[in-house]
Amino acid sequence: MEDLHRGTSEKIIFFFQLSSVLLIWLFVIAITLWISKLIILSLELNDAPGASVAISLVAIPVFMTLAGILTYVFVGLQKGKKKD
Repeated sequence: MEDLHRGTSEKIIFFFQLSSVLLIWLFVIAITLWISKLIILSLELNDAPGASVAISLVAIPVFMTLAGILTYVFVGLQKGKKKD
């Protein structure tokens, strides 16, 4: 009975780990598209795109780094498991 419970809890943990990785990458893609849209909009309105470019130079690499770290940890945890 313990093996059945352990298998179910491992599946639930794997689901939450995988969903967190997918959600962070979805978030990164959404932020990147949103900032790109802000730059395009500022060019269309003949506004100075300096603020949008400055934000994108900081925000996009930070979010991509965080997503990469989370993915690296997730893959490392999956490699560390022993196959039964």
